[in-house]
Amino acid sequence: MKLLSLRRRRHARRVVGAAVAATALLGLTGLSSTAEAGAASVTGRGVPADGKVMLVMGQDSDTLSDYRTDVLDKASLGAPAPGGVTLYTNLVLGGSPAPLAGMTSPANWGAGTVDFARTMREYPDAAVAVGLYLSDATSGCNNQPLRAIMGRDDADVTAGNPSLITQYRTKVDEMINRFKGYDRDILLRIGYEFDGPWNCYNSEYYKETFRYIKGRIDALGATRVATVWQSAAWPVNTNPDHPEWNYIVTDPNHLDDWYPGDRYVDWVGLSSFYNSRSVQTQWGCGSYDTDPVGLQNRLLDFARSHGKPAMVSEAAPQGARTGARSQSCIFRNSPAPASGQAIWDGWHAGYFDWVDRNKDVIRAAAYINTNWDAQTQWQCANGAQAGGPGCANGNWGDSRVQADPTVLANFLTEVKKPMWTNGSSGPAPTPTPTPTPTPTDPGDGSYAQGVTGGSVWFAPKGFEATFVTVQYRVDGGAPQNYFLSYDSADNRWKLPVRVPAGAILSYSFNYQPTTQTSQLATPTYSWTAS
Repeated sequence: MKLLSLRRRRHARRVVGAAVAATALLGLTGLSSTAEAGAASVTGRGVPADGKVMLVMGQDSDTLSDYRTDVLDKASLGAPAPGGVTLYTNLVLGGSPAPLAGMTSPANWGAGTVDFARTMREYPDAAVAVGLYLSDATSGCNNQPLRAIMGRDDADVTAGNPSLITQYRTKVDEMINRFKGYDRDILLRIGYEFDGPWNCYNSEYYKETFRYIKGRIDALGATRVATVWQSAAWPVNTNPDHPEWNYIVTDPNHLDDWYPGDRYVDWVGLSSFYNSRSVQTQWGCGSYDTDPVGLQNRLLDFARSHGKPAMVSEAAPQGARTGARSQSCIFRNSPAPASGQAIWDGWHAGYFDWVDRNKDVIRAAAYINTNWDAQTQWQCANGAQAGGPGCANGNWGDSRVQADPTVLANFLTEVKKPMWTNGSSGPAPTPTPTPTPTPTDPGDGSYAQGVTGGSVWFAPKGFEATFVTVQYRVDGGAPQNYFLSYDSADNRWKLPVRVPAGAILSYSFNYQPTTQTSQLATPTYSWTAS
């Protein structure tokens, strides 16, 4: 969750009622269907061999040096080196730090020192996941860096000699050539967290800029540089009065609107700061517009549907403080005592379980091993509200595994498993399909369902739904998973389906009432097309 200028995660108000139900999360999900169909392991530039997962530690040189000293250099621990490390740089002219900060010389913008040369000496065999910051959020959100890189003929871009287009494109080439000189795999997260409203990227400018940078990577022969398209997976709709800004995560076309295209994207990336075991605690003082874990799974489904490997590009137990042995919700620093085991059980266990269950598509998974409270950009005073005085950039905490012996022991047990690229020797792991959720149906007649007029439908009775999905097979064929669209005319959620005459459609629904934070599932129904 690193950035090169101040970022404020302001929690947008949640719009409730029929309007939310009508625009609830839509689009192809495919989570269990692809895995159950036994899809081949994904391959591509920078993807580990043998179906393994790359552990990526981050996210600044000071943090990485501490991890080497405190963990890797202690032979008694037997800790495997991570397969990759995370660093950041900047490509914004006229600001501070200067473009390519950390690459040309060490830099610190209040979030730890970034020193590519030092980190690569200390981790000689590691890939480098590079977060490339392209936002001018602190100077008006005009997207000037994007417009210059893509070559847009605007007055503020073409003015001067040489023009900003030439200056920016020269820096792009310099960056890529430096990557080539590193002679190791680079996972370049272009405009990371592209759909995080704090970055204020314009989706059309972003896509064109991504395509340009990918084109230069190929033109310059940087065959070990892979592009990563990283979503923030932020589960709150922002600026609903301006849907053209594409920050409405419940929009059915949200991901498609930001996607540069298969030929330009090597990896699908996402942030993962919450999981099934942590959502209730972390979001206990806030609300969201769509299930945070469901949104992360949606990104994995998107990767599967496009045949791309997924990279969990940023992950940490936000709000936990390992050294202080406390936990807090994320919108106000209200620490409560928690043992090392409780911290592990409350976040880490859920994260590693989620990665393991989705390793058919997740081929790199990050962990930010940082004492955020020691870095001025991320400090948050006790009792302070995230985004307010004393907590300007959010309530993050201290995620260092070595700060508690129990957390460290559990972490090392996890990363020594053979599923990881540098884990213990043993047979390559077999990708494990993600199971379809199995919550119980209330069985109280609170909904109606059926197949009418070429559509399968679901009608809540006495409640509104945040979303409804259908899982179906035609004559026992491959399973299909889709989100339904809400039809306000007849108060039903619908999805058109094509079923040949005489074929049998078997189907079931998952749905979430707006008053709940968990899903419910129906029994499986059957219908024969006439």
